[in-house]
Amino acid sequence: MPPPPLPERWSILARIPKVVKDKEAKRTFPPGTDVSVACDELPRASILTVSLRIAPPPCLPSYPYVAAADPSGLLLLCATEPSGEVTYHLCHARTGEATCFREHNCPMGFDGANVGLMTRGDSCVVAELQPSGGGSGRATLLRYTVGQYKWAVTELAYSPPLHRQWFCEGVVFHGGMLWWVELSYGLLACDPYSDKPELLHVPLPTIIDPLPGKVANLANRASHSCVKASSGRLRYVQIHGDPAAPVVSTWALTEAGKWNPERRVPLPDIWADESYLDAMLPGSIPALALLGPADPDKLYFFLGSCIFAVDLRRRKVVESGEFDMPEPPNQLIVRAWQYDPSSSRKHIFLSCYLITLL
Repeated sequence: MPPPPLPERWSILARIPKVVKDKEAKRTFPPGTDVSVACDELPRASILTVSLRIAPPPCLPSYPYVAAADPSGLLLLCATEPSGEVTYHLCHARTGEATCFREHNCPMGFDGANVGLMTRGDSCVVAELQPSGGGSGRATLLRYTVGQYKWAVTELAYSPPLHRQWFCEGVVFHGGMLWWVELSYGLLACDPYSDKPELLHVPLPTIIDPLPGKVANLANRASHSCVKASSGRLRYVQIHGDPAAPVVSTWALTEAGKWNPERRVPLPDIWADESYLDAMLPGSIPALALLGPADPDKLYFFLGSCIFAVDLRRRKVVESGEFDMPEPPNQLIVRAWQYDPSSSRKHIFLSCYLITLL
């Protein structure tokens, strides 16, 4: 019997890159390159470093932001220039090359949270979704296929219509589609490669006991709920219940578009475990960091300057480490990146398309 396949390597990628100025860039990057990635072991964060030519230094609220990451080594960086112009940069972790996309005529989204990256075969497409409020039930889909030098604009309909502004909190790739997440509304999904894309709306599970004051504020929602892909399924995670005895629950999306409950774990059970006490963590409600991409029972949290992983099935802390993060700490500042820098995996389009774009 052949041995089981090795688990796919993945990293915790910090979404805010390190920006280096000209003199340090010359010492950091080989000639002709502008980006590099320092991959670290879990649970420490891997860091993207870029030259000042690619993005301005991090400065809230307009810091550069890794909007999407692909296992091939492609990273999509969203940057706000000093002039206020928002630009997209396709960075290649393997070669160190980077290029800026041509701008489109529609206003870009907030900090790149509504843009996704998807590869299929030898091609790559960047897709941005802009749902409109006011009950129109329509959205604008902007698509940039690498190598075609232009944005395609498509108007789409969806139901039920939104009666307020859409605040996208991330884009997830799963099942050959991109899924735009708005934690107070649900998911909007489509196949950006389709000649006639259709927009699918999937509501999220109803939570009857949300944490007090954690619904309306965008940062609070992202700290205590998230949608991630793990083990071949889309999964929803929510911290809810009484603040004195909160619960973390998970659901998995079925092919029929229904959310199946999976885990319901009282946080006090984890706080009382010896592994939690050994980590010297306080009995406080943590912020969600991410869900393990291969193990849906492995959930990462932020608490103070610490990032730690909990096995929900065993209710134990299985990893912990220090993490330098901005305020407020939440899963919008990190992402799971299934990338192996030692692998020979690559896409044919990477070298030829990036060269033509320069």
